[in-house]
Amino acid sequence: MLIITGTGRSGTATMAKMFGGRHEFRVDYILDKYFTKADPHSDLFSTIEERVKAVLDLHQGIDSMSFVDSSNLYIHFIDAVYLLNPSARFILVVRHGKDFARSALSRGWHKQRLFGIVPRYDDPYYNQWETMGPLQRNAWIWTYRNRKAADGLSILPEDRKLIVRIEDIKVRKTIEMLEDFSGIKIKGGGNKARMCNTNPSFCFPPKEEWTDAQNSEFDGIAGKMMKFFNYV
Repeated sequence: MLIITGTGRSGTATMAKMFGGRHEFRVDYILDKYFTKADPHSDLFSTIEERVKAVLDLHQGIDSMSFVDSSNLYIHFIDAVYLLNPSARFILVVRHGKDFARSALSRGWHKQRLFGIVPRYDDPYYNQWETMGPLQRNAWIWTYRNRKAADGLSILPEDRKLIVRIEDIKVRKTIEMLEDFSGIKIKGGGNKARMCNTNPSFCFPPKEEWTDAQNSEFDGIAGKMMKFFNYV
C-alpha cells in the first residue's frame, strides 16, 4: 500500500498518475458521511478508534497490498492506516506555501466552513479567524495541514515515510528516490510531471510579485513551516 497525501493544491493528483494509482478514492463518500455535516471547529477524529473506523470505512474492498491512493484527507488518518497495515508507505507532497495560497485563493478556500479548513475551538487562531484576511487564512490552512501530516508521520519508522517537494519531481535524483522508496517504477520517469493546479486567469499576483505587506501577512503565520521545508 502506498498513500500519498498533502495539503490539497499540492500535486497529489500528479503524483498518483506518476505511480499509476488512484486519486481521492471514495473521497466524496467520506466527506459526506464524516465532514460536511459536522461542526467544522470540532475534532472529528480525536481518538484512534474513530480514525480506524473511518479508514476501515474508506478502504472497503481494496487490495491492501497493491492499493495506491492520493488524497489530502489522509493527513487525518496516517496513524490509523499504519496501525491497520504496518507495511504501508506514506509520501507527503509539499508545495511552496505561497504558491499553495495563491491557488487556494483562486478556489475560495478561505470562504469555506469545513472541518480541516477552519481552526478548531482550541486552535490559537480560532478567535482571530473572522478578522483574518484571505491570504492569512490560506497561510493557516497550509500550515495546519502540513503540521497535521508531519505529526502523523512522526510516529512511523523512517523507511515507511518520505517528504517530497513537488517542485523537485522533475529532478532525476528525486524520481530515483521515489522509485526506491515505493518499489514502483514511475511512468514516464517523471517526464509527465507538470506545474500543479495552475490557474493562469487568476488575477492575484504570483509570489514573486507580492508586496512587502502580503509577504508579511503570509510569513507571520507560515514562516516557521516554510523554514521546516527549506523554502526560505
